Amino acid sequence: MTTVVRRLRDWVVGLAILALALLIIAKLENEQALRFTGPFIAVDGDTLLAKGERLRLEGLDAPEIEQACTRPDGRHYSCGEDARQVLADIVGSGGWECSGADRDRYERLLVNCRRGTDDLGRLLVASGAAVADGRYLAEEGLARREIKGIWNGTFERPSEWRRMRKLEEVEQTAWVRTLVPHWISTWFEE
Repeated sequence: MTTVVRRLRDWVVGLAILALALLIIAKLENEQALRFTGPFIAVDGDTLLAKGERLRLEGLDAPEIEQACTRPDGRHYSCGEDARQVLADIVGSGGWECSGADRDRYERLLVNCRRGTDDLGRLLVASGAAVADGRYLAEEGLARREIKGIWNGTFERPSEWRRMRKLEEVEQTAWVRTLVPHWISTWFEE
């Protein structure tokens, strides 16, 4: 055997061993994932409740329950409640399996949900009930072009809406502390 053939054989064997090791690692990680098959309760547009566990859908962000959006005619509506209802309708049809292993800062399990070839996150973003947050960018583009859901009007991205809400809360707290003695303001914080 020539040295070129031996080196090629060694490379092929090495790559095969590496691929096998990666498959074993992926299988072990997949076995550690927690799985839920429902029934699911839609808490909001991107969070489910199953068997007492809060499940946060990965790769998307839906309007908050209190968030309002504006229709083309200028009327406001509860797009957060609409997003929750879309999620409830989709998972209510049954057959979904959600799995995940990591948690977010609120201790919700980060999950991906599937039913056959359907991906729950993909369906939500494509329907215009949520925006892409790291995934589903093609689906968001399609929902925008087809003017579906929240794209049929104006809205603040949920992350921006939450950020502005926190700023308002901080400003209100600072205002109270400026005008009211500290010992009285502590009563209102509890």
